[in-house]
Amino acid sequence: MRIILTPNQMRQIDSRAINEFSVPGSILMENAALNSSKIITNILAKLGFENPKILVFCGSGNNGGDGFAIARQLMSFGSVKICWIGDESKMSEETKQNFNICKKLGISIQHLDSIENFDKMDLDSDCVIDALIGVGGSENIKGLALEILKIMKNYNGLKIAIDVPTGLNSENGFASEYTFKADYTITMFAPKTGMFLNKGFDSCGKIKIANLGVPLSIAEGYTDNYILDYESARNLLPQRKKISSKFDYGKVVVLAGSKQYPGAAALTANAAIKSGAGLIYLLSTSFHSHLLPEVIPVELESQNDGTISKKSQTKIEEYIEKADSVIIGPGLSNNKETISLVGDLINHFSGNKKIVLDADGLRAVTPKLKLTENVIITPHKGEFKRVINNFDNEFTNENYYELIKEWSKKLNCIIHLKWVPSITTNGKNFYWNIYGNPGMASGGSGDVLSGIIGGLLAQGLDTLEGAALGSFIHSKTGDFAQKLIGTNALSASDLLAYLPYIFKRLER
Repeated sequence: MRIILTPNQMRQIDSRAINEFSVPGSILMENAALNSSKIITNILAKLGFENPKILVFCGSGNNGGDGFAIARQLMSFGSVKICWIGDESKMSEETKQNFNICKKLGISIQHLDSIENFDKMDLDSDCVIDALIGVGGSENIKGLALEILKIMKNYNGLKIAIDVPTGLNSENGFASEYTFKADYTITMFAPKTGMFLNKGFDSCGKIKIANLGVPLSIAEGYTDNYILDYESARNLLPQRKKISSKFDYGKVVVLAGSKQYPGAAALTANAAIKSGAGLIYLLSTSFHSHLLPEVIPVELESQNDGTISKKSQTKIEEYIEKADSVIIGPGLSNNKETISLVGDLINHFSGNKKIVLDADGLRAVTPKLKLTENVIITPHKGEFKRVINNFDNEFTNENYYELIKEWSKKLNCIIHLKWVPSITTNGKNFYWNIYGNPGMASGGSGDVLSGIIGGLLAQGLDTLEGAALGSFIHSKTGDFAQKLIGTNALSASDLLAYLPYIFKRLER
């Protein structure tokens, strides 16, 4: 499992390496530079550069110290120049040491105290490396650094950022309009949260990790942000026993659909059976012709508009009582009586049933709803705003990472926010999903996700890990499908078709 760090967590880990494990700061900087330069030379070599002209922008902080050390490492690979800003008297011991080494080695170094002093000829280079500020910077870039970024906006050569692009807030992903837009970002030890939030994806390009010469284990207790990979996902997926029956893999009740939207319910129920659950019951008023024969349809009493009537409540409760997981919402419509029924069911069962609440079911999330960590809500960005507005009409915050942390605690449930990236949290631990592709942005994709999660919950996973694993499997299925059929034609039905290939890869 990979980790993601906030800037403050990275500073704490640096401090721990220096103070608790006695790794000198100079060693950390040297390892950062050595491994970064290896990544840079590999990138340039793969692009076919021989003796490339490299310009390194350095600040006077430790990010600049990395830049000075990287420039030294790259001397044997190409022609290197350094432009630096700031004050030598403010350099740390490690930064000043590398600055002085560069001077003694005869590397071309230009100190910029105004943008007028910058030689535009220096931009006649194959590659520009940004080591101006690092993780301590924000989107509120000012002064000479801003002037450099304005010039770099029109640079067409290869752009590589060290640790984080200047102008990008490495915590929340907010960015200046002049942020250094990197082709590659080489970040130290682990990626930072802001690289995946808001403008982070667009600013960082391809993210590479530079080893600091200390093990990831020193981050234990300092991080609460994780990215699943195939190995960790494989460890979460319940193993099937050789001697077992359908009753060993759980019963899923899907309360979904209506006369107008039977397809949403079918996608959800079909995804649940494809995810390994033993028995799937679809409770609805209408059933799509593509509903798999393995799904057991249970017809409910309908209102005049084809939505589920509250008269079916007793019957629904009887099925939920026997269920291991429940999925509520896809295709229910916005009928007030149906949404009221959903609220009653959540209030009755949220204390002892694992529930996925999605799509139209989210309309029931109001101050009257009693949620617990047995409940996963799966809103997209617009639905999340609507949920918050039911409690607080002054919605202004666009920092979704902080919002889901806050509202998971307020609502006392698991939130899986369907965005880029998607994040699953209980307010304490966060699972980030950085996979998936734009082809998945089509109707029904979220219904398939709910079915996958519900199927996993029925097999014994808890709600936090079940939602995180379901999201991983869903996105990896989308990426698998994209490779075979492209982006534009990808549909939710394709996700169902290719889902077995991802589950096969996860088998032990």
